[in-house]
Amino acid sequence: MRILVSVALAVAIMAALVIGITLAGRAVSVSAGQAVREGPMRSGFLPRVAYILLWILILGTASGFIGGA
Repeated sequence: MRILVSVALAVAIMAALVIGITLAGRAVSVSAGQAVREGPMRSGFLPRVAYILLWILILGTASGFIGGA
């Protein structure tokens, strides 16, 4: 039973990572084409990347993955 729960949790975590990476990639790729033409700040490329990194740091710190003992 423990093995089944571990496998289910591993699959759920992998699915969440795939969805998270896909959404982050989509958010960045939407403004990547504009960043080439207009520059990174005017197109919103850098603010989006900074926003995504900020939330990764916040969630990583809150969950104990970043900075944990």
